[in-house]
Amino acid sequence: MRKYAVVFVHGLAKKPPEEKLKEIWLWGLERSETPPPFSGKNPGIDLEVQGVTGVFNYYADVFYGDSYETEFGSYYESESTAVVQKKNLKQVVGELAIPVPATAEEEKFLAEFERKMLEVPTPNNPPNLESLPAAQEAAEFEIASWLPKPVKEAVIKKAAMEAYYYLFDKEYVRPSDGAKFQVRQELRDRLIAKIKQAKQKAEKVVLVTHSMGTMIAYDVIRNCDDCPPVDVLFTLGSPLGITEVQEQLSANGTRHVDFPPALRRWVNVYDPLDPVCGADPKMNDYAPYEDRKVEDVRESNWGSWRHTITHYFAGRQFRALLAQALELRLK
Repeated sequence: MRKYAVVFVHGLAKKPPEEKLKEIWLWGLERSETPPPFSGKNPGIDLEVQGVTGVFNYYADVFYGDSYETEFGSYYESESTAVVQKKNLKQVVGELAIPVPATAEEEKFLAEFERKMLEVPTPNNPPNLESLPAAQEAAEFEIASWLPKPVKEAVIKKAAMEAYYYLFDKEYVRPSDGAKFQVRQELRDRLIAKIKQAKQKAEKVVLVTHSMGTMIAYDVIRNCDDCPPVDVLFTLGSPLGITEVQEQLSANGTRHVDFPPALRRWVNVYDPLDPVCGADPKMNDYAPYEDRKVEDVRESNWGSWRHTITHYFAGRQFRALLAQALELRLK
C-alpha cells in the first residue's frame, strides 16, 4: 500500500472523455515547460514516478452524456486558431436543460450567483473580437480565449445552472437521451466511491478539486457520514466563498459554514481575476475548527480566461504546497 493517493475532481461545463481528461490533468501537473509567469525552474510533479496513486472522479456525463468537449487547445495551449465564440459555444461548454426555480430562494440563488460572477473583471478584454487576428501566443490558447461578453455570460450561466441542480438536489433529465439523475446524491455517491477506492490503495487521501468540483468535495467531507477520512483538501478557482453557495452547504441547516472537523488541512488557491471565484475568492467565512482554518493562497496565472485548470496546475505556490502535502521534494 502506498502512503498517499490523490483524488482529482473536475469542474463545470462539458469535458473531454474521462481518459483524455486524466491525460490532460496529469500533463498539466507534470510539465516543467510552463508559460510566464511560471516559466523557468518550475519542476512538475509526476505522481506515478513519485509513488502516488492518482484517482479521477468524473461526473460531466451526468449533464452532457457522451457529448464531449473536443477543443483541447484550451488545456495544452497548443497552436490552434480556435477561439470560443457564440457560433461554437455549444461544442465547448455544452447544453443544459434550463432549470425552473420552484421557490423564491431558488430564483434568488440563480440570479445572485450569476450576477456576482459577471461582476468580476476580465483582464485585457478587447471590445471587438471579430476584428482581432487569430491567436498566436501560447497564453491565448484557452477556453474562451478573449472571452467576448456574450460568451462570458453564457459560460457563467452554465456555472449557475450546474450549481443550482447540485445544491438544491434537483432531478436532472439529460437532454440527449432522457436519462434521469438526482444530481446531489448522484455526485456525492460518485465522489465517496472514488475516495473509498483511493483508501484501498493508500494510507492517506489528498483531494485536488477545481471549480464546481470544490463544492462537491466540501459537501461530501462536511455533510456525509459515510465519507472516508481525507487528509488535505485543495480547492482551485472555487465558488465556495459565495454566500448563496454557503447557505446551501452549511451543516444542519444553520446557514453558517465551518472547517470540516474530519479534515486535517484545507488549502484554497485563487486568482482574483478568475470569474468563478473572483467575486469572493477567500474562505474567511468558514469558522475554524479548533486550531484548523483555511489557508488562502493568491496565485495569479495568465491569459484573459483565468479559470483553466492547467493554468492553476502550473502555479509555483500550488505545486510547492501539493508537494508538501504529499511529502515530496521538487527537483
